[in-house]
Amino acid sequence: MINADLHIHSMMSPDSREDIDSICLKAMELGLKTIAISDHYEFYWPDRHHDVFNPKHVEEEQKIIEKARIRYNGELNILFAIEIGQPHFDYHNSLKLISSFDFDFILASFHKVGGSDLMSHDYMDVEDRKKTLSAYLDGLLVMASLFDFDSLAHLDLIKRYSLKAGHIERIEDEEERVRRILRVLAMRGKALEINTSLLRDYDEPMPGEKVLSWFREEGGCMITVGSDAHKADHIAYGFDRIEEMLCRCGFDGYYIYEGRKKKFIGFEREDLCLN
Repeated sequence: MINADLHIHSMMSPDSREDIDSICLKAMELGLKTIAISDHYEFYWPDRHHDVFNPKHVEEEQKIIEKARIRYNGELNILFAIEIGQPHFDYHNSLKLISSFDFDFILASFHKVGGSDLMSHDYMDVEDRKKTLSAYLDGLLVMASLFDFDSLAHLDLIKRYSLKAGHIERIEDEEERVRRILRVLAMRGKALEINTSLLRDYDEPMPGEKVLSWFREEGGCMITVGSDAHKADHIAYGFDRIEEMLCRCGFDGYYIYEGRKKKFIGFEREDLCLN
């Protein structure tokens, strides 16, 4: 059983209303040993900002997590994490942010192409779909190559939003470009996240099995698992399907991070995994 969910959003994210106690109680009910509160911190391009995304807000969140650690000491390992969106849009301030706090775990994500959110693009227009996918892969490569992070979140997020428009953009169609991103992750010793949020609406996580296999072939060995939950009821969603998928792709466990140091968690079902 995968017992660590490293991608959970709380009410300190602008897109969640879930308080820390509801999250912790649900995680313990599910038998999780470790969770990471990985709230959003977005960088914008060109000159857009959001009041929530400032260091003082992160400081408040850190205090909330520290208090929760005291309340649930010995029952649940609560990691202070962050999901940084588009850090390469403001490289200097993104590095300043991560050096200002003692994060346990840092997720890097890419939500915005050309200054607008992926969900706002026109996936009905063939030309726009091609341009969006190309720009998305370009941004992922830059981010994966330059930024200081631990795991790359929801690699094929574009699949989620194009799916809603009925025209699925699959990064598998750009194999060499995707492999290049995965190669960079492997060479830099970075992890790749399996994000299970799409399993609520579709039959595969982000990324799917083919991309996971490519990551292994390119020398990648570190996987983190996250539900990307914005509600307590979505914590660890679909985790029961991930262990076998990882094993089929040549992985015999997953990783958690504490104090930005990685820790391997092996699967107990040794007969299931490829050796």
